[in-house]
Amino acid sequence: MQVMPTRYVLRTGEIILSNRNPEDLDVYCYRTGYNHHTCLLLSEQSEADFLLRYGSEELNVAYPG
Repeated sequence: MQVMPTRYVLRTGEIILSNRNPEDLDVYCYRTGYNHHTCLLLSEQSEADFLLRYGSEELNVAYPG
Protein backbone atom coordinates (compact mmCIF):
# COMPACT_ATOMS: atom_id res chain seq x y z
CA MET A 1 0.00 0.00 0.00
CA GLN A 2 1.39 3.37 -1.05
CA VAL A 3 1.28 6.23 1.46
CA MET A 4 -0.43 9.31 0.08
CA PRO A 5 1.35 12.63 0.60
CA THR A 6 -0.26 15.22 2.83
CA ARG A 7 -2.23 17.90 1.03
CA TYR A 8 -1.26 21.34 2.37
CA VAL A 9 -3.72 24.10 1.52
CA LEU A 10 -2.44 27.66 1.37
CA ARG A 11 -4.75 30.49 2.35
CA THR A 12 -5.19 31.29 -1.37
CA GLY A 13 -6.64 27.79 -1.89
CA GLU A 14 -3.60 26.43 -3.69
CA ILE A 15 -2.74 22.83 -2.81
CA ILE A 16 0.79 21.54 -2.31
CA LEU A 17 1.49 17.83 -1.85
CA SER A 18 4.28 16.96 0.55
CA ASN A 19 5.44 13.99 2.60
CA ARG A 20 6.60 16.30 5.39
CA ASN A 21 5.28 16.03 8.93
CA PRO A 22 2.93 18.93 9.80
CA GLU A 23 3.68 18.62 13.52
CA ASP A 24 5.79 21.81 13.80
CA LEU A 25 3.46 24.01 11.76
CA ASP A 26 0.39 26.06 12.69
CA VAL A 27 -2.15 23.91 10.84
CA TYR A 28 -5.57 22.34 11.12
CA CYS A 29 -5.46 18.79 9.76
CA TYR A 30 -8.23 16.34 8.88
CA ARG A 31 -8.84 13.21 6.81
CA THR A 32 -11.36 12.95 3.99
CA GLY A 33 -13.53 9.97 3.10
CA TYR A 34 -10.74 8.80 0.81
CA ASN A 35 -8.38 8.90 3.82
CA HIS A 36 -6.39 11.76 2.31
CA HIS A 37 -4.59 13.74 4.99
CA THR A 38 -5.23 17.46 4.45
CA CYS A 39 -3.71 20.33 6.44
CA LEU A 40 -4.81 23.95 6.25
CA LEU A 41 -2.00 26.43 6.86
CA LEU A 42 -3.62 28.88 9.27
CA SER A 43 -1.49 32.03 9.05
CA GLU A 44 0.97 33.97 6.93
CA GLN A 45 3.70 32.81 9.30
CA SER A 46 2.81 29.13 8.94
CA GLU A 47 2.77 29.48 5.14
CA ALA A 48 6.15 31.21 5.18
CA ASP A 49 7.58 28.55 7.51
CA PHE A 50 6.28 25.76 5.29
CA LEU A 51 7.55 27.30 2.06
CA LEU A 52 10.93 28.31 3.49
CA ARG A 53 11.49 24.99 5.22
CA TYR A 54 10.28 22.69 2.46
CA GLY A 55 10.18 24.77 -0.70
CA SER A 56 13.77 24.46 -1.85
CA GLU A 57 13.79 20.66 -1.48
CA GLU A 58 10.36 19.53 -2.63
CA LEU A 59 8.80 22.41 -4.48
CA ASN A 60 11.82 23.76 -6.37
CA VAL A 61 11.11 27.24 -4.98
CA ALA A 62 13.90 29.74 -4.34
CA TYR A 63 13.81 32.97 -2.35
CA PRO A 64 16.27 35.67 -3.50
CA GLY A 65 17.87 37.20 -0.57
